[in-house]
Amino acid sequence: MRRIHNAGVFVFLSLATVAGGAVYPTHPDWTSSDTQVSTGGALVDLDRDGWLDFVVANGNDMAQQHLVVYYNLGDGTFPLTPDWQSDDVAYHGHVSVADVDGDGWLDVAVAVLGRYSNVDHAAKLYLNHNGTLSALPDWQSDEIANAFGCAFGDVNNDGRPDLAVGTGWAYDPQNYYANYVYLNVGGMLETSASWASDDTYHYQGVHWVDADGDGWLDLVGIPNGQRTQIYFNQGGTLETTASWQTADGADQDAIMATSGDVTGDGYRELIVTDNTQLSGSGLFRQYGGLAAGGFNPTYSWSYFDGYGSAVALADVDADGDLDLATGAWWDSSRLFLNTGEGFPDNASWSSSNTSVIEKIIFGDIDNDGIESHTETFPADGRRLFYLAAQPIQELVAVRRDGVALAPDEYTYSAEFGWVTVAQTPATSLEVEYTTSHAIDMAVTNWDNNVGNYVYYSLLGCAGDLNGDGQTDLVDLAVILADYGCTSDCGHADLNGDGRVDLSDLAILLADYGCN
Repeated sequence: MRRIHNAGVFVFLSLATVAGGAVYPTHPDWTSSDTQVSTGGALVDLDRDGWLDFVVANGNDMAQQHLVVYYNLGDGTFPLTPDWQSDDVAYHGHVSVADVDGDGWLDVAVAVLGRYSNVDHAAKLYLNHNGTLSALPDWQSDEIANAFGCAFGDVNNDGRPDLAVGTGWAYDPQNYYANYVYLNVGGMLETSASWASDDTYHYQGVHWVDADGDGWLDLVGIPNGQRTQIYFNQGGTLETTASWQTADGADQDAIMATSGDVTGDGYRELIVTDNTQLSGSGLFRQYGGLAAGGFNPTYSWSYFDGYGSAVALADVDADGDLDLATGAWWDSSRLFLNTGEGFPDNASWSSSNTSVIEKIIFGDIDNDGIESHTETFPADGRRLFYLAAQPIQELVAVRRDGVALAPDEYTYSAEFGWVTVAQTPATSLEVEYTTSHAIDMAVTNWDNNVGNYVYYSLLGCAGDLNGDGQTDLVDLAVILADYGCTSDCGHADLNGDGRVDLSDLAILLADYGCN
């Protein structure tokens, strides 16, 4: 529940029912005018000014294009065109973010998909120099391969991010490669992978999760033409032949996976996409976490959406449990709001816009719902710690036995809420971080005739129309100036019904005084 002071009366609003039941407007609040073939995306504070920036990788298998950055203008909005782009071009796939060199600035890795006859280095890395990425890659893999997905993890729990890369070209004629992990050695990724899978399945996505709960991150491979698999981490070394796989999906065309404790039982669930373009069932599938470790090999929840492409977990309605966002090609973005025990059979919300969705990313872009947390973990011999929330907005500090760690002594995933440290705590590990009760949603689009999208949460200061963090007379003036608008009404359309009218004015008045 949220308490808002309105003209001397305390009004109690459930966050899940603010703005007429909507968590987001059905039409995006922001659409970039830069219409490249966008694929990878991340919301990350590159310049450390306290506002999330939007990193987008363009190209896919359609054109050689740039990695770009839309810097937050400092009011929770992005420019319509990128402020920065890389000097090089490539068929870029997905991205992952971590502080590779340990200087306190987050760096960006990119998978390079290429095409059947145009195969490139599987992945590359752009270091962050005080808020600006290198114009050209600082690192690229020795291995030449088609690669669509990459993900930072920490294989050996040394507090430094290692990079997993999923490879393969599933279209005819097919290309086959091993899948790779590049260890972080002294603040830079090794150029030749020290781990390679025995198999050569087409991994269109890779995902790190402690599947068996032993304190080491395991690697999930999300393939085409093969079941989803897990290479378990055996004390810092990944097995090269996966010892777990799903019981279904032998013919799947899976693209992406995510994980989190959906049911609230203390065990993470695994959620996988499936796409019907080459084969597959077209189902988004959830595999339940088991008390004994790992996941149930048979899915317990599913939703059919044909060309399924993207999945992401976040508590979008601020009720304490993880909700699921899904995306598909030439389709809507959808939300499945967690009932407290899992996801409903049908979507709770869907966008009015359709596009070829590649990635869905969550973060508080306009800083209207930021909350601070400090979490303390007693020493138990582990160096991997899962926070109570995912995603997190910012990791503020990590303290081992009361001493603040330097950036090169830990690494973390903001998207999945885990932290690893280089040395085992003797008494405790304390992590200070922020989250948001008003998480915004960004979407990257493959369509080269539309831009990328941002949907602002309606759960923060819903009436904060000018982005100053409070609802006051300035916002009232904004909505009155826009009164009567019936299309593309932007922030003033508070309930997302496509017009600005008395219902939006009522929301603003109910929110008056929010800060």
